[in-house]
Amino acid sequence: MAQEQRDKPASGWLRAAAIILPLLMLAGFAWVRLAGPVPPAWYPPCPLHALTGLFCPGCGSARVFHDLAHGNFRAACGHNLLIVAAIPFIVVWGVRSLNRVLRRNLPPQQVSPGLARVVLVAVVGFMLARNLPWWPFTLLAPGP
Repeated sequence: MAQEQRDKPASGWLRAAAIILPLLMLAGFAWVRLAGPVPPAWYPPCPLHALTGLFCPGCGSARVFHDLAHGNFRAACGHNLLIVAAIPFIVVWGVRSLNRVLRRNLPPQQVSPGLARVVLVAVVGFMLARNLPWWPFTLLAPGP
């Protein structure tokens, strides 16, 4: 049953989204690149940090993409190491999913439940670690 659902042809809207979404992502990345070398002050603040003072797993991610768009890998790692480490895996998954949708007319690459659990534990562990007030955990907090 599960194999039959995975091999079911991709719908038309899914194929359209597989074309439009990467183009929008590239346009956004280019726009961030053109915004200049200093991150704009209007990057959205983290609601969790604003309410509680705690850093969520995504705190600093807008600055990560800004730093990467300007080729500053070291600064990106200082803002959110988890996002930087996850980008290659997300890109590989995205390329494989695009290949499945556009070339083989199949749904996107599925994530196994085991991998989903590992990712959940890593994200929660990262959030807990980056909020600990001791060195070396303080290095995980997003830099200025």
